[in-house]
Amino acid sequence: MKIISIFFLFCVMLFAEPHKVYYYTTDKNIDNFKILKVNFDRYLTKYGDYEFQAFSDKEMFETFLKDNDTIVMLSSLHYKQISKKHNLNAVCVAQNKKSITDTNVIIGKKSAPLQGTLTTAFSKKYTKKLLRKTFGISHLTLLKVPKEIDALMSVGYGMSQFASVSKSSFKLLQKTNRPLTKDMRIYSESDPNYRMLVAVNNKNAKDKDFIRIFTNMNKSKNGKSILKILGIDNLVKLNNTHLRELRSVR
Repeated sequence: MKIISIFFLFCVMLFAEPHKVYYYTTDKNIDNFKILKVNFDRYLTKYGDYEFQAFSDKEMFETFLKDNDTIVMLSSLHYKQISKKHNLNAVCVAQNKKSITDTNVIIGKKSAPLQGTLTTAFSKKYTKKLLRKTFGISHLTLLKVPKEIDALMSVGYGMSQFASVSKSSFKLLQKTNRPLTKDMRIYSESDPNYRMLVAVNNKNAKDKDFIRIFTNMNKSKNGKSILKILGIDNLVKLNNTHLRELRSVR
């Protein structure tokens, strides 16, 4: 009987599904998800049976969130939209230059008339809210694009008149492509939002060992490689004040 029990346990361990870490954001222009996956999977091996998967499509990403043992990395705006539906709780937040928040902005060419098309990687509902704050109107034609860099490039090359992006995405493009952005300016800026979040279902939200997987990233070579690809300095644990703020806007 003991041998049967051991054999059964072995089979369970052998065929058990690994814990999934799913990633989707619109603000990072990552050219090669394969490199990110290789680094992530290599980093995760020392913590147990984990597997990383990145998505470029929002709808596809959300179809994979039915598993109760899922770990997700997503923007705070996206988290606010789906956390209740998928029973998610944020545990960590991205940190960059000692800040865990960023703002979203509406970018356009200097002295652009208030007409035409606005490109956005955000939801249309959120973008219309930003537009009302900016101009008191929301009649610009909205065009959804996969990534924030796509929205910015559209303005730069004259395919749209405005773009809705994170401020950090705009600042990054200013550094890497000054000629393209020299005639652009910020028309409006949102209140601060939390940067990318790591979230889990209720069952795993207080697992300190699990949280350490992410907060220890800046202490290893593989972890630092991942952070560099993601364009952040570290992932830090959210405190009770942050968690209350996130819950209050669900």
